[in-house]
Amino acid sequence: MNRLPPFSRSFLLLALLTLATFVAPVRAQPSDEAARTAVFEDPAGRYSVPLPSGWTAESLDGYARLTSPEGGIEVRILVLQNDDAEAAVADAWTQLEPGSEPTVEDVLSIPTSAMNTSGVDAFVLVNYAREDDQPIVQAEGRRLDDTVFVLLFEAELEAVQRRAAQLQIVDSGFEIAGLEQTDESPDEPLALDEPRIAELERFIAETMQTFGTVGAAVSVVQGGEVVYGRGFGVRDLGTREPVTAETLMMIGSTTKPLTTTLMAQLVDEGVFDWDTPVVDVMPSFEVADPELSRTITMENLVCACTGVPRRDYEWLLNADSLTAEDIVASLADFEFFTDFGEAFQYSNQMVATAGYLTALAAGGAYGELYRAYAELLAARVLDPLGMDRSTFSIIDVLASGNRATPYAQLATGETVAVPLPVEETLQTVAPAGALWSNAAEMSSYLRALLNGGVAPSGARIASAEALAETWRPRIAITADASYGLGWIVEDDRGIRIVSHGGNTFGFTSELAFVPELELGIVVLSNQRLSPLNASVRAKLLELLLDRPSQLEEQIEFQRELVAESRTEEREALLDGIDRATLEPWLGTFRSDVLGEVTLGIEDGSLQLDVGEFVVEVRARRDDEGEIDYVGHTPPLVGLELHLERSADGPIVRIGEGAMRYAFEKLD
Repeated sequence: MNRLPPFSRSFLLLALLTLATFVAPVRAQPSDEAARTAVFEDPAGRYSVPLPSGWTAESLDGYARLTSPEGGIEVRILVLQNDDAEAAVADAWTQLEPGSEPTVEDVLSIPTSAMNTSGVDAFVLVNYAREDDQPIVQAEGRRLDDTVFVLLFEAELEAVQRRAAQLQIVDSGFEIAGLEQTDESPDEPLALDEPRIAELERFIAETMQTFGTVGAAVSVVQGGEVVYGRGFGVRDLGTREPVTAETLMMIGSTTKPLTTTLMAQLVDEGVFDWDTPVVDVMPSFEVADPELSRTITMENLVCACTGVPRRDYEWLLNADSLTAEDIVASLADFEFFTDFGEAFQYSNQMVATAGYLTALAAGGAYGELYRAYAELLAARVLDPLGMDRSTFSIIDVLASGNRATPYAQLATGETVAVPLPVEETLQTVAPAGALWSNAAEMSSYLRALLNGGVAPSGARIASAEALAETWRPRIAITADASYGLGWIVEDDRGIRIVSHGGNTFGFTSELAFVPELELGIVVLSNQRLSPLNASVRAKLLELLLDRPSQLEEQIEFQRELVAESRTEEREALLDGIDRATLEPWLGTFRSDVLGEVTLGIEDGSLQLDVGEFVVEVRARRDDEGEIDYVGHTPPLVGLELHLERSADGPIVRIGEGAMRYAFEKLD
């Protein structure tokens, strides 16, 4: 199906979007890696569903039950006769146990074009109310004629955090018997001619207006040449200078493929192999598991398959004091959420470590790993590609004369500029997401990827074999897509797409190509979590593969969802600050992991000072009438702060479940 990042029906996506700094959600059809997952077949032959590693399934009286390895997650599947999907969901609870249905919080009727299972007539997603310490409950109903396939999910938050990807495999891999997937692999794409360019530009302009995107740049490569390159909107809302294809923007996690391309080059040269143990490169390297410390390989650092989870707060709130060497050393304390190779876990620190140790293997000095990596990437990859303006240096960016201002949208909808020092915090994990580039230069990278590793200048940046190895699926993200080495690999109705998106605090990027069709696209925008970028990618494929248009319906659904969320947030936020209530929590707090933060009131506003930046915090009244507190300004928009008391005094807490951090007040 079309890949549209604003919305994914994957289980708990909306509940789990917290600090999604780099990666965007993905959608497609089953990959080779996902296909190796075991499958549970309904005894009556009505459906099938993948069973991730370690999961169990059993047929009970009138339903099937899937359970995660440690427990904590349960999926129950029922097939009911009903011509109303929402009513069937309610009936499913009654059939299991009369009166067992939790309190409904909201019901979403989702466009069937947004689903990966074609042919259903209706799809509803039901969210249920919960307290902080209660399991998360959610239900789906998929109606085909007068039959509804109901999936009831019940999960402890910590279990979801550990196995979110496996839940997505279950959810996105559910297949109704008899519904055939369409293979639409053409011999070759249509040309991006003037009428199709006009349609693409109409779509870009309308989508930018829909989602308030400030500026964007798009470049398309086809048949080995750049066939399109243009900017839209403005670099800065104050100056109103236009975006061009040469406008510098941060590309976030789209830096990761460049890092693995650099690694592929050194593999070609025999500096190390993909299966070289990391301790051969750096003997003092260690992770929390002593055995894995000895056996983890250079490939494993970039496969998202080790079980090391995402812990972005730990570099973000310590960015001013962390070095590249500190990032490498931090892995020694990281808990493994799942067994090695069991589930997709996205870690920026792991990829950053890979980049830094690649520089070390190439002769860089320990103690200078950040500089060594930046210089090595420039000399070995960027310069041969003619990417002369692409840089990690904020000084070079400011001197360029053509760079975009980053922007974020508040939960209430206002667009605000993100201070550049906030974006600079990403340099701590530079190989994972800190490069500045532009659409024109990224198209040179696309041309090399589509030309077997040969740059437009004729220079070779890596062998075709080494690059193809980075595209080979290693671990399933959903039933629809897998992660390779710094790449997401999808099969979209017979079309293999290799891609990576990225988000910083004020930019979004999308880089994607179809090797077999010699087609690629890059989309950059100066808006955090922009829905535009991957939507433009999907629109290009619609146009050049002559597919029916489905994007407008999906975008309208997302627009309505966002508008409703913003209205609710505006109504929930309280005006002013009650100083008397807050007094115990005003002052400096410390976490052994995240360091010191200070809560204070300035100009009538509650401020959270983390050292690297200051965030405005607003009071909000929840549905039960309780007051909580939430980050209102970048880079922590939407961050929930819990002000609690303990026997030892006031505590400030952020995060939930396994990703919970507590700050104790200093005397």
